[in-house]
Amino acid sequence: MNKFFFVILLICSNITSAQMENFTLSNRQVTWNKVFETPKTKEIIKTEIENRNNLKITSITDNSIIGEFSNLIMDYKKAGFSYMGTPIILNETNKFSGSFKIEFKENRYRATIWNLSSKGMSTTFYGGGLGLGSEITTSLEQLLLKNNREEFRKNAYKVNGKIIDTTFITLMDYTVEAIKNDKW
Repeated sequence: MNKFFFVILLICSNITSAQMENFTLSNRQVTWNKVFETPKTKEIIKTEIENRNNLKITSITDNSIIGEFSNLIMDYKKAGFSYMGTPIILNETNKFSGSFKIEFKENRYRATIWNLSSKGMSTTFYGGGLGLGSEITTSLEQLLLKNNREEFRKNAYKVNGKIIDTTFITLMDYTVEAIKNDKW
């Protein structure tokens, strides 16, 4: 019976750690990495990045594109959550910015995102005719790590990580072909 529980525990721990595979922790900083396979060239992907309003290229080398993004809204709906089931810091009233790097190899590229932070969301609490306002700002580390920033929170992927991961995949996925003929 003890062996059975040990096997179940082992399986559950592997499932949990596998879901955090796109997030890495090094020197108390969280980065997100994902490899995409595509026949598209660096030039085609560069053009697609330039056509997006919230992405800005800051430098280009032989095998990489480095840039920044801004006004990113987390896509909690695509991640399978409702407005009420989403932490207030990740709903559509909060906008995020950060840095990205895309490194190219033959028929694939690796997207990396780091330095994620929110611009600050204004909140106001009313009580007894008085309003108290404040701004909520956050970083990727605050959303996913424990207070001492040494390890991921126990349930980091359950809500926050899943929403962030889904949003970053959507932001960095250039494998889908755009429809060129829009005639219905």
